[in-house]
Amino acid sequence: HVAVKADGLAAGKGVIICDKKEQVLESIDEMLGGKFGSAGHRIVVERYMTGPEASFIAMCDGKSHMQLATSQDHKRIGDGNTGPNTGGMGAYSPAIVIDE
Repeated sequence: HVAVKADGLAAGKGVIICDKKEQVLESIDEMLGGKFGSAGHRIVVERYMTGPEASFIAMCDGKSHMQLATSQDHKRIGDGNTGPNTGGMGAYSPAIVIDE
């Protein structure tokens, strides 16, 4: 699997997961052709990693830090995560995949 990503802000929808070379080439053409507006003028192509994804955010002012809550968002549509990315379907906190 390969992930083709718009390098700019694409409202959570700037990633296309591809299983075949033809899909990769089509996704690249669509992004560079304006499918995601200016967000897709530059793209990133990388190996798709499977497994859960979670966020852990901390703030730092150079002297001290503050840890915020963990979170996860909903990624792909469909049973077994088979569809496109949801892009903003919601998030939940705490992320149950982070236990410490």
